Amino acid sequence: MAQLTTLDRETPVDDLLAVLHRDGGVIVRDLLTDDQRQAIVDDLAPSLEATAPGSRSGLEQWELFHGSQTIRFCGLAARSRAFVDHALLHPLLSEVVGRELLSGCADYWLNTGQVMAVGPGERAQYLHRDENNWPEAVNPEREITISCMFALSDFTQDNGATVVVPGTQDLPPGLVRGYDVVEADLAYAEMPAGAGMLYSGKVIHGAGSNATETWRYGMHVSFVVGWLRPEEASPLQVDRERAADLPERARQLLGWSSYHSDAGGRTWLVDFEDASRLFS
Repeated sequence: MAQLTTLDRETPVDDLLAVLHRDGGVIVRDLLTDDQRQAIVDDLAPSLEATAPGSRSGLEQWELFHGSQTIRFCGLAARSRAFVDHALLHPLLSEVVGRELLSGCADYWLNTGQVMAVGPGERAQYLHRDENNWPEAVNPEREITISCMFALSDFTQDNGATVVVPGTQDLPPGLVRGYDVVEADLAYAEMPAGAGMLYSGKVIHGAGSNATETWRYGMHVSFVVGWLRPEEASPLQVDRERAADLPERARQLLGWSSYHSDAGGRTWLVDFEDASRLFS
């Protein structure tokens, strides 16, 4: 069976990126301290209790993708200040995302922050590539999205740890909705609570099946180049009043500022001016 490399949080970023580029994903221990993780879990507990498993899209493909025994919800910045402080603005994650995305954009923003709680009996998600959200923008030479799966509880092969096919980030671009692969080529992102798996938007992956009687709690945080529309409409969930209380960088990542292209114009404006002026 293939394996993902696990590194310490203090590992130099160049070394971390070398593994990410080689395998498409890398696990980092202690991305969240116990206190940080618990603060996020406590903030999100009411939403977990109130959200039923399964998809509400009414679309067969998305219902299959989301899983019938998996709880998913977004808008984490509106539900948890701890998420903003310790995940959205995580310094190591920010450095990695900047190194990977800024060669193709002037800035990036949050694609989505979402809880993915995989319940007992859930089957494996079909394997996919995250960059396929934007098939028109896929570039074989560079990334358009980078993600981190934070383990809010222990991830094991039995309880639904993320499945990765290392090296598939180097395959030619193309839509992946299910991928034929032998077990020996699969790697499971087994990691303790507080760790996180950083991974490429090009690598083929998916949530594993949960054959246990307990829930597997994960938090997916991803970023996308600033000239693309994100998966999650953050400003519709983090309203102006709430955004005003957040750090400036958090507001930028959540869409409460405009995009200034290095070689072109400005977008996402308010009366032709930068949206950040709403908070002046």
